[in-house]
Amino acid sequence: RVGKLQQDLAVLERQGAGVKISEQGHTTALINGEQVFFGIEEPIRRVVTQKPRVPNPTDRWDYDKVVRHEPGGKLALVIHSSTWGQYVQRARWSDAKVQRIENHVADFVAGLMRTAVSLKRQEEERKKREAEEQKRAQERAQLRKDIQEEEKKLKQFKEWVDLWEQAERLSRFVSAYAVKTRSWSAEKQPQCEAWIEWATRQADRLDPFILEKPA
Repeated sequence: RVGKLQQDLAVLERQGAGVKISEQGHTTALINGEQVFFGIEEPIRRVVTQKPRVPNPTDRWDYDKVVRHEPGGKLALVIHSSTWGQYVQRARWSDAKVQRIENHVADFVAGLMRTAVSLKRQEEERKKREAEEQKRAQERAQLRKDIQEEEKKLKQFKEWVDLWEQAERLSRFVSAYAVKTRSWSAEKQPQCEAWIEWATRQADRLDPFILEKPA
C-alpha cells in the first residue's frame, strides 16, 4: 500500500512541485517556493497479553504481562510543516472504517497546496512583524538619543549659567577693587594694577560669553 500511495503522490511532480528527500530524511515538496514537509505513517499499536498463570507463583515475574508493539495496520498521510492561528490547516488524513486514505490523495495534495499558501503568508507576516519591531526599536533608540542630547544641552546650559554668575561676581569685585584702590598711595598703584589685570583674566576665563579666552 505504501508503494501505491507513493505512486499516487507523484501527481505533485506532474503539477510542478519538486519532491525530494532532505538530508534529515524528511520528504519535502517545493510548492510555489515553499518547502512543505510530509510523509506516510503507520501508527504502531501496543499489544498487551497476560502471562499464563503458574500453579504456585514464586516470583513477581509470574504475574507480568507481555507487551509488544506491532504495526497498527492503518496508514496516515501527514503534513509535518506546522501552520498556526488564522493560517492553521488540516495536517492528517488517516484510514477510516468507511474509506481508506487512497481515496483521499487528491484532498491531501490540495492540503499541501493550502499549507504552502499558509506558510508563505505566515512568513510574510513574520517579516512584517520583524520590520515593525525593528522600526519601533529604532524609534526607541532615537528617542533615547534625543533625551540624552537634551540632558547634555541642559547640563551645559546650567554650567554656563554657573560660570557666568561666577564671572559676573568676580568682575564686580574687580571693579569695586579698582575704585577702592585709586585712593591708595602711588607706590601701591603698580601692584594694584597688576592684580586687577590678573583678576580680570581669571573672570574672563570663566565667562561663557568670551570666546577667545585669555592666555
